[in-house]
Amino acid sequence: MILKRAARQGMRVLVGDPKKHQSKTRALGRNDEIIYVPSQEGAMEDPDNYLNLEKMDAIIHSQYGDTPYKMADVRDRTGFVEAGPDSPEPYRQVQEVNTDSGPQPVRYDLIPDYGSGKYMMDYATAQTAYNRVKQIADKRDMDYPSITKEQLMHPHELDPELQDMLFTAHFAKDEATSVSDVLNNIETLPINWYKGHYKGDDPGRFAHFNKLMIAYDMRNQE
Repeated sequence: MILKRAARQGMRVLVGDPKKHQSKTRALGRNDEIIYVPSQEGAMEDPDNYLNLEKMDAIIHSQYGDTPYKMADVRDRTGFVEAGPDSPEPYRQVQEVNTDSGPQPVRYDLIPDYGSGKYMMDYATAQTAYNRVKQIADKRDMDYPSITKEQLMHPHELDPELQDMLFTAHFAKDEATSVSDVLNNIETLPINWYKGHYKGDDPGRFAHFNKLMIAYDMRNQE
């Protein structure tokens, strides 16, 4: 079952059943800072202690200071390449294969092996990405969205914000990715995407990404 959690004004709403940690209560620390401590049964949970895209971005950005580019820029550009510049619905895009009648979406049962969604994640990549979402949340004792194995097999059926979270966690937490380089110089995105997200061995894909970055810049200058 998918739930919609209420959010404060100005916050984005995340769709997804939250994975719960132990109950906590808000308290004042030694220096009057807000802290969270385990609470007894029946104590009120903190409704803000839930990892969504806005908070994930804030966590990542806080590590690199005021950079000229943000994770939203990384997602926009990567999705432009992965789903295709002419995709009418990037979040619902399914990998296409060549057939006698031209390019066609892969069969539904093959999607886990080929990939789908704005970032063309196959099942293995989506699974790794979700583990990284959980790592980010667990490190801060936060609740996080619940995504089933079946949902991870078909990312194009997930809420767009969940797709964004999966890609963001996968990209930002990968050892081969230099987030600092990308947020300070977006021209380093192609090589970081190639090493930290695509992870294949096809120089043509790297060249294709660079080519579409030029198209992205031209389109957004119009």
